[in-house]
Amino acid sequence: MFDINDSRDFYTKLLADFDDFMAEPDSGRLALNCAITAYHMADWVWADWLKSDAATKAKLNVKTKEDFLAYLDRAWPWFPTVQALCNGTKHFGRKEDFDAVRVQGYGMGAFGSGGYGVSYLTIDYGENGSVEPDPHRFMDVVLMLEGTVRLWRDFLSAYGPYIGALPVGTTALSK
Repeated sequence: MFDINDSRDFYTKLLADFDDFMAEPDSGRLALNCAITAYHMADWVWADWLKSDAATKAKLNVKTKEDFLAYLDRAWPWFPTVQALCNGTKHFGRKEDFDAVRVQGYGMGAFGSGGYGVSYLTIDYGENGSVEPDPHRFMDVVLMLEGTVRLWRDFLSAYGPYIGALPVGTTALSK
């Protein structure tokens, strides 16, 4: 599709979407673009090579695409939120178990994001929180999306069929 032909190319797209978002971390549009790509990486990985890679499926203890999605949910507890954001872009009016909000300049954001007077995006899971066994009320969208990019980087590094280093974006990812 255009110049995106495999999951490595789609990962390169994810890095570009993440870089765009990091340049404007209070942009809901860019956050959703990144979330959509991050979630659909699963489709690209599955169709590109994982569905026919018996050895890797055995290592991951997955047999079906649904098993693979469940593996990703276990590997990154906020992956279901990324999925919900992705699905929310195509289902107008869908109600999730959280609110995706822009906080307008009230100082430091959740987990220290956003400077004083700078808006930022957060996920509000409500008073009872989410993500067992350590529920949190708020999840900073910057950290959630960075973690998802790192999930894919680490997954492709460990299991991907690609020779050589993976592409890198302009935004440095934490370890």
